[in-house]
Amino acid sequence: MLETGHIRNGRMAQRRATDAPSTMRTDGGDPVDVLVLDLSRSGIRIMTEADLGIGQEISIGLAGAGVTRAYVTWARSGEYGCAFERPIAAEDEAAAFSRAPVKRLGRTLVERGDAAEDYLQDLYRRHRVWALPWDAVLMTLAMLILVWALFRL
Repeated sequence: MLETGHIRNGRMAQRRATDAPSTMRTDGGDPVDVLVLDLSRSGIRIMTEADLGIGQEISIGLAGAGVTRAYVTWARSGEYGCAFERPIAAEDEAAAFSRAPVKRLGRTLVERGDAAEDYLQDLYRRHRVWALPWDAVLMTLAMLILVWALFRL
């Protein structure tokens, strides 16, 4: 669906609705899932739980067209309009989100209070192969020390 016409500030743009998942990064931050609502050669409109500021630089994945840099130009209730650093080529705009869908990362923003707990759970999940046997070794050692201390009394 193409929408042509005057957009805010008298800017002429041809936008294509996508409603496609994508991944965004902010200044050195972790990747965050976003929903790309529409796109044009000059910018993109996204929906995300991330709190972005006007003028903030982001990088966004355009499935089929690569990753590009953009700047947040407006915000409204979790929706953000972003202008590309440089307009993308017409063939990249046409290819974006026209192929297989992007696989969602399953990552959303984590509240700061939950970050430590989530980190420990992720660490344990990745290292449980050796963590469980190591726990057993430490528990056995603790029991042996306790038994030895009791017999010395």
